[in-house]
Amino acid sequence: MKAHWIAFKKRNWDGRDVRERRMLGFAALILLPLLAWSLLWQPAHVATAKLRAEVPAMRAQAAHLRAQAEEAAALHHSALPAVLDARALKTAVEESATRHGMHDALSTLDAQEPNAVRVTLASVAYTQWLDWSRTLQREQHLRVDSANIVALPQTGMVKINATLSNGGAQ
Repeated sequence: MKAHWIAFKKRNWDGRDVRERRMLGFAALILLPLLAWSLLWQPAHVATAKLRAEVPAMRAQAAHLRAQAEEAAALHHSALPAVLDARALKTAVEESATRHGMHDALSTLDAQEPNAVRVTLASVAYTQWLDWSRTLQREQHLRVDSANIVALPQTGMVKINATLSNGGAQ
């Protein structure tokens, strides 16, 4: 291998005149630092600046994920809500509708076995329905199993037929 390099040097360096060797040496002195800067230092400098900006956001995301994992673990180990029968559900929905000013909008409220109720609202604001259904989910652990929502001619008003249950017959 050493003989190969010696032959390469004789062929490409020793065969040039002194002035040409000085010019090539001078060009190497200028180009090597530029090449080192562009291939080594500059990419590392840009990556460092980018990481300085991204790492705090990633740490915040990691903290958020840890908090969510702790919340999920706490929820997993929490007691399950009691499964109400149809009559108790009907009473709970009726009381909740009264508290939220929707009792007059209730056209029908029928208990369905084993743990569901059928609700018909003749005319109610859609946002009021959403708020009420979220409250039922949060406070009574009721979910909307099925819903038929029809827009009425009045802006924002809807007619709703929905079945609510608290998860006993999933």
